[in-house]
Amino acid sequence: MAKRRRKPRNARKRRPSSARATWIFVLVLLVLGGGMLMKDHIQAVVQPQPTAHQVTVKPVSGETPAQQAFIQKVATPAVKVYRKNGQVLPSIVIAQSILESSWGTSKIFQQANNPFGIKGSYHGKTGSFVTHEYVNGERIKIHANFRIYPNLTVAIQDHDNVLKSRYLPQPAKNYQEASQKLQAGGYATDPDYAQKLNSLIVSYKLNQFDK
Repeated sequence: MAKRRRKPRNARKRRPSSARATWIFVLVLLVLGGGMLMKDHIQAVVQPQPTAHQVTVKPVSGETPAQQAFIQKVATPAVKVYRKNGQVLPSIVIAQSILESSWGTSKIFQQANNPFGIKGSYHGKTGSFVTHEYVNGERIKIHANFRIYPNLTVAIQDHDNVLKSRYLPQPAKNYQEASQKLQAGGYATDPDYAQKLNSLIVSYKLNQFDK
């Protein structure tokens, strides 16, 4: 009588071992794939995205992050107001803000949201600040009352109204014309006011916002 051959003990375990390895490989792929998707999602959430109304600022060589941030801060409402009323070119608005507020570091800007150094009161809101003016060609320090605004957009809108009523009754064709009219009209006592505005506009390519 023939004897039955016994199967090797590990013969039955080979297929389950192969299947188990396949499942482990699939699980590893799922974990890695899920991790990559989660990473992309986190980056998309964390990375700041420009708002719908925020303008794009093209970086300029030699421009500091603080300067770029200030230009962005003023450019967004300046472009918005200009598109609405077509009165004052954004390049002029930004250049005046830079010059008058020393890149947003002046107390008038920080405490009164007044980047243009407009004197007087706004809806009864006014504050006394130290400023510099030119008298007979000499730069002197004085105290004066300046308008206090609730925010930067309101300040730009009021600035447009002031320029339209006193200095630019008709919109200027370009920033050179606007700066010359501002100086000729006595907006500032600085004899080089128009030249300084034009220099800022050229150096930081502010006319990109006029298009």
